[in-house]
Amino acid sequence: MKAFGITDIGLQRQKNEDAYLIDQDRNLFLVCDGMGGHKGGDVASRLAIDTVSRHFIYNNWSEVTGALQKAIEIANQVIWDTGRHNEGVREMGTTITAAVVSTEEIVVGHVGDSSLFIVRDNKIIKITKDHTLAEQMFKDGLLKAEEMRYNAFNHVLTRALGVESKVKIDLYHDKVQTGDWILLCSDGLTNLLENHEILAILSIQHEPQQAARDLISMALSRGGHDNITIVLLRL
Repeated sequence: MKAFGITDIGLQRQKNEDAYLIDQDRNLFLVCDGMGGHKGGDVASRLAIDTVSRHFIYNNWSEVTGALQKAIEIANQVIWDTGRHNEGVREMGTTITAAVVSTEEIVVGHVGDSSLFIVRDNKIIKITKDHTLAEQMFKDGLLKAEEMRYNAFNHVLTRALGVESKVKIDLYHDKVQTGDWILLCSDGLTNLLENHEILAILSIQHEPQQAARDLISMALSRGGHDNITIVLLRL
């Protein structure tokens, strides 16, 4: 397994509120996007990374899902408590997309609108579902799929880490195989690149480092209006 992570402040933001983790000793990979427009978004994303990393402990694969859920729940509590007791970062929050990857399986924990994709056989599949108002309106039949990307509600989170004392975590399990790409990214990438454009880059590259840099470059060429973070794995 090869892995590469990169984060870019983008072209319009004054600070980078994204954070990521690559821990190949435990096969743990994280992307967090601090809530823009709130105090302490960068603090929240870093707290999430540090807390999940510290509390994610498992002895065998059967324990991975429970261990990941517990670590994310602890991170939510840490961010919530920190915000309540520190006026300077009150109401901070962050997304989290966490993956634990073996040679055959992947377990994903997800809150917010960062994303995880699996690319295989020239197809790209988004595993996670965004927790946004636009996504909810789509489910309710109030928006069409083609209207979602440019809808203002696409940036309104319905769920995030640290904004309430308890959080609902989406958990996913899937099979993986040799040759798969696994992409974790913040919405600074997906808001600017279509899925087929991501697929096109991954189809012609073989190394995660160059592929990730090409994805960043394309997002910047589209305006780079948000922080952009990528963790890219090649199995």
